[in-house]
Formats: sequence, structure tokens, C-alpha cells
Amino acid sequence: MSEDYAKPTSQVDRSRHLATLHEGWVTPLSAVADVIGETTTAPVLDICRIVAGEGNEVYDVTLEGASSLIVRISHRGPESHDREAWVLGQCDSLGIQAPRVHLHKHLEVGSDRRSVIVMEKLAGERLCDLDPDEVDLPGVLGGVGAWLRRLHSIPVHGFGYLDGSGGGKHATMEGWLAGFGLEARVFEDAGRSVGLEAATIRGWVAEIVDSFRAVPPRITLIHNDLLADHVLVHDGQLSGVIDFGEIAAEPAVSEFAKWDFNEGDRLPVKWIQDGYGDPSLFQPPNDRTYRALWFATGLWHMAYYHDTGFLPGVEAARDRLLTASRR
Repeated sequence: MSEDYAKPTSQVDRSRHLATLHEGWVTPLSAVADVIGETTTAPVLDICRIVAGEGNEVYDVTLEGASSLIVRISHRGPESHDREAWVLGQCDSLGIQAPRVHLHKHLEVGSDRRSVIVMEKLAGERLCDLDPDEVDLPGVLGGVGAWLRRLHSIPVHGFGYLDGSGGGKHATMEGWLAGFGLEARVFEDAGRSVGLEAATIRGWVAEIVDSFRAVPPRITLIHNDLLADHVLVHDGQLSGVIDFGEIAAEPAVSEFAKWDFNEGDRLPVKWIQDGYGDPSLFQPPNDRTYRALWFATGLWHMAYYHDTGFLPGVEAARDRLLTASRR
């Protein structure tokens, strides 16, 4: 499916990986302050850089007498911000718990043209930072499931990553499937770097494509990067979800497969499924699609970390895939 990102093998690995990634993203604070000035007249008390996530340079802005802001700067073109601004506008109109966008524009920094989006900072702490034993996990994750059900109700068309008007990159699912088959070489290269045979990768790719054609899944708007890092908890309850730069028109069940791949050992996906309220997504014949999407997630993770030269991430994805393939 659309590219998303796995967690490396340890928090130390992840911190080093993120630090290296963010070192290449530097916008002068004066430029960040100018953007903030276009958004609010409130005095700025503090601008704190956040080194988290793999898509944006991010700043947490504390204001005097006003709510805090988040500034996200993309060095990879405007596409992710275009779709993020669109979906957050949809969420705002429907009362779905997500940040409101205050500003979305292009920013000239020397010879570079970057995309910047300024949004409100939601209350709460990231679920990944909380002690699971001190959180009502069934309640919070059930809330995530109910939240997903509302998000999935937003109309989209096409298939794949969305543009700034809710249209997918591909006109049909078949267009994506053809491209996915061609990506097998990329997955094989990543697998080979950690000792996986090409025949194993080809088998997984073939099963993914065959499962989609056997039982075409229901396509909806999906968050596509739903992780504990992006779930906020305040006063013991879900307060919102953040980071919408990966939104896509893809199978609804993909959200759950990706959560299970990334978070399932610590934060059971079953509670999100229960909150979603549609058990048919995970029952025959849709269970085959669920498993295929779980493997697709692992392949994308291997390819991404191989491309960025981060071996622990490739190894972690490989190990998850091999463990599941033996069941």
C-alpha cells in the first residue's frame, strides 16, 4: 500500500535515526517566526523544535494568552500538506477530533521552496509516551476505533495517496495492483540485504495481489499512519489524532493491519476493532485481505529503511514478517 514507516528495534535506534534525519532539515527560526506572525498577533513565549516523525520539520509554539500552535515544514514538496489540509478541513466540518489548520502556504528559504502548515496544538500526551498500566487501554483504543469509523465516512474517489481535493493517485485499484507487482524488485533488494530469498518476497507479493482480486476490499479514506505516536490522550480519554500527511483511499482494514504490525504486541488491535463496530472486516473472506495488508506493511517498512540505510529497521520488519509467515 502507500508507504508508511516502521519503528526500529529499540527506542535508542529510533532516536538516532530521527536525529540523523532531522539534521538535514533546517529552517531559520526567523522564517518560522515570520510564519507564526502571519497566523497570530499573540506574543511568542517559546519556539521548541520537536524531533519526532519522519516527514516534517516540526515546532511547538507557546503563545501568551492564546493556545499553542504546531508548525510543520515539509522539505519533500507540498503534496503531503495539501492532502493534510484538505482532510483536516473535512474533519473540522464534521466535528472529528483533529487539529484545525490556521495557515497553509509555501515558504521561500534561500533557493528552496518549502511547504508549511500551521495548526492548533491538541491537548494530551502521545499514547506511546504513557505507561499502559496507567491507562484505560480498552477505553482509549475503543475510542480510536469509533474515531476511525467517523473518519472512514468522509467520501473519497480513486485509489492510493490523495491529492488536495480527496482524489486518489490511481483511478482504480487495478492501477495500484499493477504498480505493486512492479515494486517486487525493490522489496527483493531490501529483503536480500537481511538474508531473505527473492522467492520468499515474490510469494508474499503474489499473495497480496491475489487476495485483492479474489475479494476486492471496501475502499475508504484512511489515516494510513495510525500509530501510538499519533494518538493523544487527555484526562484518560482520547483527545484526538494527529499527523494526516499519509492519508489515502485504500481498504478500511488497512488501518488495523498496520496498527497490529507496529503496535499489536503492546497495544492490542482487538480493542480498536471492537470500537470500530464492523467485525465483518476481519472475518472470512475479508480475513485474507487483512493478512495480506499486514504483509504489505512489512514489505513497505523493509523498503523504506533499506532506502534510507537504516539496517535495524529492515531487520525488525524482516523478523516480524518471518514470525507471521510461520503461523
